[in-house]
Amino acid sequence: MWLLNTTTYQLYFVQDPSNAGYAILSHVWNRAGEQTFQDLRAIHSSARRTFQQAPADDDPRLLRLIRERLSEKIRRCCDYARVKGVAYVWIDTCCIDKTSSAELSEAINSMFDWYSHAEVCYVFLADVSDEENPEADASSFRRSIWFLRGWTLQELIVPWGNVFLSKDWRMIGTKASLAKVIQQVTGIDLDILLRARPLHSVSVARRMSWASHRETTRVEDKAYCLMGIFGVRLPVMYGEGRQAFLRLQEEIMRRIPDQSLLSWGLMLPLDPGGELLSVLQRVPEDELRASSSAYLFASSPRDFQLSANFSPIPIGMFYNVLGLQSSGPPLYLPTSYGLRTAFPVHTQRFPIGDSFLDVQLAILACQDTDGRLPALILSAHDATWTHFIGGFKTTRHVSHILHSDGHVEYRMENFDPAPGRSAARMPTCTPSAMIHGASAQTIRRSPQHPRIALLDPSFINSPGFHASLVFQDVCIPYQRLQVESELTVFSRLPAQKDTGFCAPCRIFLPSWTLAHLRKCELTLEPDVTIRNGDMVPIYVFPRSPASHSFTLRHPTRDAIVVIVSACHLFIESNGVHKPALHASVVWASEDRDAGQLAERGPCNHVDVWEDQKKRFPGPSEESGAVVLQFSVWDADEEHSVGLGSFHNGFYALDIHMELPQPPAPTMWTDPSVSWDEAWT
Repeated sequence: MWLLNTTTYQLYFVQDPSNAGYAILSHVWNRAGEQTFQDLRAIHSSARRTFQQAPADDDPRLLRLIRERLSEKIRRCCDYARVKGVAYVWIDTCCIDKTSSAELSEAINSMFDWYSHAEVCYVFLADVSDEENPEADASSFRRSIWFLRGWTLQELIVPWGNVFLSKDWRMIGTKASLAKVIQQVTGIDLDILLRARPLHSVSVARRMSWASHRETTRVEDKAYCLMGIFGVRLPVMYGEGRQAFLRLQEEIMRRIPDQSLLSWGLMLPLDPGGELLSVLQRVPEDELRASSSAYLFASSPRDFQLSANFSPIPIGMFYNVLGLQSSGPPLYLPTSYGLRTAFPVHTQRFPIGDSFLDVQLAILACQDTDGRLPALILSAHDATWTHFIGGFKTTRHVSHILHSDGHVEYRMENFDPAPGRSAARMPTCTPSAMIHGASAQTIRRSPQHPRIALLDPSFINSPGFHASLVFQDVCIPYQRLQVESELTVFSRLPAQKDTGFCAPCRIFLPSWTLAHLRKCELTLEPDVTIRNGDMVPIYVFPRSPASHSFTLRHPTRDAIVVIVSACHLFIESNGVHKPALHASVVWASEDRDAGQLAERGPCNHVDVWEDQKKRFPGPSEESGAVVLQFSVWDADEEHSVGLGSFHNGFYALDIHMELPQPPAPTMWTDPSVSWDEAWT
């Protein structure tokens, strides 16, 4: 371990950090860059070369030259520690030789121990002022980016003492004095912050939830920064991407007997009536495979944001609760098909129309603060012992309201109307908010499928529950079966063209359409299709204004209006009835308005057009014709990557003009051709 002397600014290597008195600096890296291990070595070398005779390490002239070249952060950290009587500091930017992969791997695996051996941890908050009360609701302390970084989690929990410093290097308080505020900001238990309870006594799911809103610069660090929190070690391999977090979960499963590790993702509470389970609908297998929630392990700590209140149940007590005879601890066998193990499985049957649907629930040995047991919703594949998780989607909105104490409230709302009924209002959150779980505390809908059913104690004690409960061998894929690009959107689904073109939707005009219109000397109104180089959609909602129109203007011809609207008639899309997408064209010379045109019947439904393409001739031959063609766009205006059929309603509209060609010049019509030239 390399330590920086606070007086001479020399780097010293210590073999046993437990016997060295030192402080550590916790901070957020400057985006403009930080001085590295090599930079400090170079500063010392260049400063010494200015002297004809080698100076002593504590020569004031040498120290003055070195101080002038050190960054302000390193200089002021050393000054603060020296005044407090601390001889050495450890700063992650300059005390690790990152050019050595072996040293970097050793440092990352040893960091938890280094923090625990430190006398004190100085937390430098570059975005916090010491002139305001940190306990105030809108204080800069509460909003500091330091609380949103991955590596600072263990820097907060592990050291015995933390001193928080403002941007001017003045003390704001200690971890003990600010513990209640820190608990409110981070969700970390007060007795963990004050080291009144050992870290290993906290469930895996709760520890993961502490990191669910934190980010790291490198995707691999989402796993590496949590190794010490769970007491595991991993080989450090930058470049492996999300595989690092999967390896972390595999190691946790091998070492910690806590099935709350599997209690992540979207959840549905299940009472004796099974109300929420009855709103499930099967999804196609390819759609299930594309969902990250279909697998055993999470893809990111963010997946645990609803899991803070789960705690493990001792296996003997778990079997007693379910009325099962103990068969020993669960065994986990990794195979090429996934992880093979045995769960207590309950089969719940509920009616769908004239038939029934059986849903298998694999119950986990943990519970939330309300005494509910989480159960994986299984979906059989190939054989009865091979399963994915989920396989169903909800036909109604299920709102997840996350309270400050970690408690999750569930509310179910109607969303998809029956034929002949008006459609419900579309949720106001953006696709970006839905993908990333939304920084807001209410999560309306997500590209993930529900993967957990919460079994209420009254459900477990209901008649018939224990009769259908059996131990069952299952094999669940514990990671994606294909290596995908890091650019893949969380839970991306493949685009499907057979789901029906319907509202609500978003419609883009591709760049080639805009180029074609310019070539035809047509201007588009309103001209809002390109903003900052990106295409901007128009929005078509069932209860928005009756129609959206594009007006095409030509210098010498009549204006043409292209109208897109949600029809009052419904079509079926993925088993759900939605307003049909309606499109028409009207010429300014025609005595018809857009409202009347939008009320026409299904002949102008995009869904019934051959190849979603239709030609609209003008009122005369001189008017020409307009050809409209819709296609699945499968792109998000914010991220320019696919979202697919879960958000079915991302369409491209190609507008092609067929203008009449002027007649070729002849000797009768072209005055530039003389009679002599014509006869020759």
